[in-house]
Amino acid sequence: MKFGKLLLVGAIGFLTLTASAQDENRECDRMRLLAGEKGVNVKDFKTATMYYLKGEVICGGYDKENWDRLIGSVLTVISEETDEGVKKLYIDTLLAAFDRQEIAGFYEQRYNLTRGLYLMQSSSPNSKTSDMYFQRGIKEEGLKTHESYIIYAYYATYLMYTEAKGEEQAKLKKRLITDYFTYSEMVNEAKMSPLTQETLTSYLNFVVQTCEALLPEVPEYINTLPEEKEAAILAIKRMMTLLEERNCEKSKEYGDLIDAWIKRDPSSIDAKLKSLERKSGSEALPIIEDLLKNTDDPELKAKLIYQKALIQFNNGQYSAAYTTGRACSGKFKADGMYIAAQCVARTANGCGDSTFERKCNYIYAAQLAEQAGQGGAAATYRKSAPTSSECFNENSPSSVTLSCWGVTVNPCP
Repeated sequence: MKFGKLLLVGAIGFLTLTASAQDENRECDRMRLLAGEKGVNVKDFKTATMYYLKGEVICGGYDKENWDRLIGSVLTVISEETDEGVKKLYIDTLLAAFDRQEIAGFYEQRYNLTRGLYLMQSSSPNSKTSDMYFQRGIKEEGLKTHESYIIYAYYATYLMYTEAKGEEQAKLKKRLITDYFTYSEMVNEAKMSPLTQETLTSYLNFVVQTCEALLPEVPEYINTLPEEKEAAILAIKRMMTLLEERNCEKSKEYGDLIDAWIKRDPSSIDAKLKSLERKSGSEALPIIEDLLKNTDDPELKAKLIYQKALIQFNNGQYSAAYTTGRACSGKFKADGMYIAAQCVARTANGCGDSTFERKCNYIYAAQLAEQAGQGGAAATYRKSAPTSSECFNENSPSSVTLSCWGVTVNPCP
């Protein structure tokens, strides 16, 4: 072939390729135009989606702006579609588009929560992948996260838990507990609806219904508490609440949480009160004394003094219980006075140099019982007081000093 013919063939080939490329470019432009790229008023987003999808193939891919238009168009179709079967097909279309967009390098992290949600609603749901997108999205959005995504995120983790076994399920159980606290804090801080919190709690309750299901998690939970004091105490209180809701207050683990609280805040009145609730008898007295020294709350002091008097009385420390009972105030004043009356009556036979003097203790016990509003007890005590004949035999003294209590009574009025 002559050189001139070669040039002619090459020119024809070049013109053919150029024409083909121009046709493709025109078709690419046409698809985007029909989809609404050029400002056309788009009302049929299904049609727009179809043209954007065709254009993606014909154009050999999209730039960022056209990817945004494609994704936005599909999202609109999904939000407007009422047929669940058709909606699922468009969800699958959206997820596939996200995959291609990510490969092209134009995927935006702001779609993570949406991607996680629609993955759960797709024809091939994957809780593990959904969980990944939810975690990314919540980390990115923080307190701006819509509460519906909080619920879906926790549900995705719950599904992973139900699908897992052995060690993997144990890890997810720990995470569900930790995430519950994290999401609950978000619900509180962002002022989300009570229903969101109730939903989170219902899922957690499926995982940890009893003490037996929750208590094994406590030791490691304590060992991994935050270093920062306030954060650690908040975490301790949250776990204590879960235990209380399952009636686990008597467990060793509940006590360990209280000890961890006091270790981080030795001056905490609330922590010491929690510790006091678990103590009885003489074990409680040191805590009560410590609390009395460190609180200025009059109502709390009144309650603690009464508790102290009751413990002393039950321990047979009648002299101490009498003094403490007389010191009771507020709504515990009458109860404290009755403890004092009982102390006087219980020790009557050992207080006084004679039978007559010892019987005079019952007069004082009756007076205290009357002040306490215990008329029946007062009447019973007076039956043991000196009789008129005993008064006559003692020359009817007008006063007798009770050596044990430092008071004087009139036995023979």
